[in-house]
Amino acid sequence: MVSHGQSAIVSDLLDDLARLRPPSLKRVIVTCNLPETVALPAAPPFLVEVVNNAVPVGFSANHNAAFTRCSEPYFAACNPDIRINEDPFPALLGALRAGWALSAPAVVNGRGELQDSARRLLTPLDILMRRFARRRAEYEQPAWFAGMFLVFRSEVYRALGGFDEKFFMYCEDADICARAVLESDGIAYCPETAVVHDARRDSLRALRPLKWHVVSLLKFWFSRTYWAYLKYLRSGRVRPTVFRAGSH
Repeated sequence: MVSHGQSAIVSDLLDDLARLRPPSLKRVIVTCNLPETVALPAAPPFLVEVVNNAVPVGFSANHNAAFTRCSEPYFAACNPDIRINEDPFPALLGALRAGWALSAPAVVNGRGELQDSARRLLTPLDILMRRFARRRAEYEQPAWFAGMFLVFRSEVYRALGGFDEKFFMYCEDADICARAVLESDGIAYCPETAVVHDARRDSLRALRPLKWHVVSLLKFWFSRTYWAYLKYLRSGRVRPTVFRAGSH
């Protein structure tokens, strides 16, 4: 996880993990993109590494740097403002063991309402609909997952080259999901497990994040990956992206 002066919520998430003691969780890497001190849980049942950046870098670069410290067979990219009430890893790792490249849980807000983390391929029309629609949809066959909680097979993350660092923030999640489908074993949405996330949606309120969002969208829409993925989705030969326990 990457913290941008968010030590309080990072500590909350670490406390959740320490309380749940997920058997599959061996290491947590906390990258401080800004100078701060993170309070760690007492005697956590997993290794915690805190990395302090000399200068701030983007989402993709931070997670790619964290991956260089990963020696485990699975790698998760997680936002610090996630809260976890139940161990999500059995379902998520089950999908990876069944053959998918990456997996993602359902995401709900603090009231338990489903959020739009599993999405259609981004188009200009979709952006307008998401901006003004109040209802959050759960798609039968999502094309990509918002990057607040993604779990990868480490071999796949390495083969894909991680997140594309041309995206400073925004759209790196859509890009890596598209590449995981086009170049690897596909993506799996696991609605049987959920994490809690109250989206800040800074790009709708602040000028700098809005600029990052627009620039990233344009980079994605003008990329070969986008057009190849759009062609794939329109081919009628799309592999299912929803994984439920016992299914393949």
